[in-house]
Amino acid sequence: MSRLSSAGVEKVNVAIKNSGRNKTDRYWAEKSLVSPETWNRFRTGKVKISFANFVSCCKVLELNPNKLKEQTLEQPNLSFLGRDSAIESLNALAKANRVIAIHGVGGQGKTTLAQKYLQELESIGYQVIELYMPIDATNISSAKSVLDEWFNRDFHEISSSQFPVTLDRLRRILKEQKIAILVDNIESLLDENGKFIPEHTQYLELFSVLSDHATQSIVIVTSRCRLLESRLRSVYNYAIPSLSQTDWQDYFTYSNVLFDEKSLAEMHSKLGGNAKAMTSLCGEIHMDFDRNATNFWEQCGADIMASADLKDLVAGHLERLEKLEPLAYGLLRRIGCYRYQSIPHIPIEALFCQLWDIPKESHIKTIEVLKNRSLLDVINGEYSLHPLVRVEAVHLLKQNEEEFAKAHSSAADLWKAMVQSLDTDKDLLMAFEPCYHYLETNDLNKIIEIFLNPDLLKDEHLHMAFYGRLSPTLVLELLDKVEERALLLPPEQGRPVLAHVKSFRGSSYFFSGEPQKSVIDLEAAIKIIEQINSPQLMFFLLSNVFMCFACKLDLGEFDEAIVLTKPYIDNIDRYKHIEHPLIQQLFYVYTTISQSFMLAMKLEHDASVALAEETYEVIINGSLSMSDTSRGCACLYLGFVCVMNKRFDQALEIYNTALQFSHATSHKLLEGKAMHGIAEIYRNIGDLPKAKEFCLQAKDILIKIESKLDLAKVLVEEALIAREMRELGCDDDFENAIGLFAEINAPKQVERVRKLMS
Repeated sequence: MSRLSSAGVEKVNVAIKNSGRNKTDRYWAEKSLVSPETWNRFRTGKVKISFANFVSCCKVLELNPNKLKEQTLEQPNLSFLGRDSAIESLNALAKANRVIAIHGVGGQGKTTLAQKYLQELESIGYQVIELYMPIDATNISSAKSVLDEWFNRDFHEISSSQFPVTLDRLRRILKEQKIAILVDNIESLLDENGKFIPEHTQYLELFSVLSDHATQSIVIVTSRCRLLESRLRSVYNYAIPSLSQTDWQDYFTYSNVLFDEKSLAEMHSKLGGNAKAMTSLCGEIHMDFDRNATNFWEQCGADIMASADLKDLVAGHLERLEKLEPLAYGLLRRIGCYRYQSIPHIPIEALFCQLWDIPKESHIKTIEVLKNRSLLDVINGEYSLHPLVRVEAVHLLKQNEEEFAKAHSSAADLWKAMVQSLDTDKDLLMAFEPCYHYLETNDLNKIIEIFLNPDLLKDEHLHMAFYGRLSPTLVLELLDKVEERALLLPPEQGRPVLAHVKSFRGSSYFFSGEPQKSVIDLEAAIKIIEQINSPQLMFFLLSNVFMCFACKLDLGEFDEAIVLTKPYIDNIDRYKHIEHPLIQQLFYVYTTISQSFMLAMKLEHDASVALAEETYEVIINGSLSMSDTSRGCACLYLGFVCVMNKRFDQALEIYNTALQFSHATSHKLLEGKAMHGIAEIYRNIGDLPKAKEFCLQAKDILIKIESKLDLAKVLVEEALIAREMRELGCDDDFENAIGLFAEINAPKQVERVRKLMS
C-alpha cells in the first residue's frame, strides 16, 4: 500500500495543471485503468492505495513513483522473513515449469512460501485455488470430489459425472484462464518412491492435466518428499532453503525476545534454521522464560538438540506443554477430533465445548496458551491446528477411549447446535459434520438421524439440500463409508442402517440423472426392508418403490414399472397406518401418478387424465409437505402421462410448472427434462420452431451436466423435429441416441428408437 508524500502531492498537482485538464477529469482514471474513487485517493495523498494502482496513476503523469511515494519504516511481515530470494527463484522456475514441488522437512515454511507466492500471482490477475491434503491418507477426498468442488465453487460450472470428461473441461479452462493452484501436503498421496499410491491413481490423471505445457496454470505443491512421478511432465522439485541466522535474529528482535548471539547461533544450527521451530521457540520463550532466550537455551538446549525434525520438535513441545500447562495440553489433545477439511477453520465455540471439565473462567486463558505457543493458528477469528500438530493430537486422543468418545460426541453436539438453517453452503457442510464424528465412534444410527432430521429441511431429507448448491459427491462418499461400517455389524444391527444408506444413495443417483445406479440401490433397499419388516422403514419401502417406478419409466421399461408397482398399489390400504412427515405425498401424489400411468397403458384415457389433473391440483395448491424439487419431479411424470393420453394442453401447463420449480431450485436436470417435455408437446401440436427452440435449450443443459439418458431422449426429439421440418441430420441424431442408450444399458429405449426410425 502506498500514498503520495507532501512533496509528491505538489508534483502531481503541477503535472495535472500543465496537462490542461481538471484534477477530477474521468480521463485520468480511465487512462490509469483505476476507478475514479481510486484516482481521487491517489491525487490527494490522504488514503493509501495498492502499489500497483499507485504506479499506474504515476505513469499517466509521466512521474517516477518511487520518488513520489511516502517513505515509511514499517515492520516487515514476520511470516515472510528471508523469503525474497525464494520468491525470485519461483518466478524463474515458473517460466519453464507448470508444477513446482516445494519440498523439505516439516516446518521449513513450505506452505507459507507457497501462499506468499500465490498472493503475488493473484495480484497480477491469476485466480487462486487452494487444496489442503490431510496427513492421514485414509481421510483423503477423491480426486473427483476435489474437481467437483473446484467446478462448483471456483469455476461456477457444473462438473461431469464422468471423471475423464471433467478433466477435459479442466484442461480447456487452464488453457483459457490464468489459474494458480496450491496443493498442500501432497506427501499423503505419495509412496516411499515419490510416486502416487495405487489407491489414488485419479490424482495422477489430474496432475497429468495440471503439468501440461499447453496450459497457462501454475501449480505449487508442498511436500516433505520430492515428487518423482516420471509419468508427469513439466515438474520441478525445489528444495526450500532454511532461514539464515540473520533471519532468526530479525524475527527474535521484532518479536521482542532477548537473546545473545552465541545462544541464537546454537539454536539456529541445531534446528537447521527451521521456520516453524523459530516461531514455536519464540512463543515458548515468551510464555515460560520471560522473553529471555538465553535462559531458555541454558535450561532446555540439551533436550532440543535432538529435535532437528519438526515432528520431533512438536512432540517435545507437547511434552513440555503437558508438564507446564496440563489444561491446555488436554484441550490440544481433544481438538484433534476435528477434521479441518470441509470446515477448515473451527469457531471458538468448538474449543469451548472440549473444555467440559474446566471452569468457564479458565476457558479463554487455556486457549490463549495454545495460541501463544503457536500450536493453534487463528485466521479471521477462527482456529485450526497445524496438520503436524493434529497428527500428534489424534494419536494422543486415541490412547484414552473414554475421552476419545466424549470429544467426538461433544463436537457432534456443537455442530448440531450451531446449524439453525441451511441458508449458506457453509451451513450445509456444518450440518453434515456431525456424521464424521459419529463415524469415528461407530454410532451409525446417529448418522441416519442426521439425514432424517426434519428441523433443517422440512419437506426433504438432508442430503437433498446439496442439489443446485454443492456436489453430491461428498454425500455419496460419506454413505459409502457408513455402508462399509454397517457391513461389519451383526445383521440385526446392520440391515436397518444399510436400508437407509441404500435408500439415500438411490435417491441421490435418481436426482443426479443416473437411473441405472439408482435402481440398483433402491431395489436392494426394498429387499432389505421386506426382509426385516420394520414399521419404521415402511415409508422408505413405498418411497423406493415409486422412485424405482420413475427410473423404469425413464429407461422405457414400462411393463417392468407396472410389475414392480402394482402389488403395492393394489394393497395400498395396508400402509395407511404409516406415520412419517412425508407420507402424504406418497399416497396423494406418487400412488396416483402410478395409477394414472397404468390407466393410460390400458388406453383408459379419460380416467387417466382425470386422475392426473386431480394429482396436479394437489401438487400446486401447497396442501402437502413437498419440496419444490419433489413437486417439479412429480410434474414431469404427470406431464409424461398427459402426453401418453394426447392431452397436450394439460401437459404443456404441467411441464411449464415443472420448469418454474426448476428455476426456483436451480436444479439443472429438472430444467432440462421440463424443456424436453415442452419441446415434445410443441412438436405434437405442430409448432415446430418452438419445439426446436426448447429442444436445443434442453440439449445445451443436458450436455453440460452430462446426463446421458436424458440427452439421448433429447436427441431423439431433435431427430423427430428435424424430420418433420425436412431438415438433414435426423438419422445422425437417431444413431447418436442409440449409442448413448446402449452405453447406459437402456435396451427398451434402443428398441423404441429403432421403431421410430423405421
